Amino acid sequence: MIIILFIIPIHVLAFDLQANVNEPSLQEGKIQIILKLSDLQEYSNGINAVSGKLIYDTSLFESVTFVGMNNWSCAYNNEEDNENNGSFMLITTSGNVNKDTEVAQIELKLKNSIEKQNTKVKIENIQTSYKAQKIESEDKEINLLIENNNITVTNDSSENQEVQQKTQENVQQEEQSNEYNYRKYIIIILFVIILIILIILIIQ
Repeated sequence: MIIILFIIPIHVLAFDLQANVNEPSLQEGKIQIILKLSDLQEYSNGINAVSGKLIYDTSLFESVTFVGMNNWSCAYNNEEDNENNGSFMLITTSGNVNKDTEVAQIELKLKNSIEKQNTKVKIENIQTSYKAQKIESEDKEINLLIENNNITVTNDSSENQEVQQKTQENVQQEEQSNEYNYRKYIIIILFVIILIILIILIIQ
């Protein structure tokens, strides 16, 4: 009896939602963050929606505006005392997207007379869906220094590159681990089937 093993590799889809600071806006007592979709090469049919949650210190910023860009519309929950406060949904109005695209601009306006301090703006729970599969992206975090009503981004670029590199390595390791586990399960299943067939043959 000849047994042929077919090993089917499994591949984990990923995408990225970049959060890039518009540096000139920092001189006006506010911060503008551009959200940009990237790493969509494997999405042949494209995606049409992205969701997440914006987290910031409400004691430092008096207002926030969330505006869609490039034919993307935005729904943003700014209701206080609501567990979904800060949640947003971005939806394209011009068909699915599979190329790098700027999809939204967030603007946070600083309150007056803020003492010197450090703070963070975070974007968490970033996810999309593709062919009924939920796909998540890494959380984004922007470190800021507030002084004399001015805002400075304190993220070190080399540190960010290192973090991004580690993130990519983690994704690759996860993909390899998933593929290994999938192969292992297939082999176990085939082994059990062969064992059952042998037992039947012995009984006969």
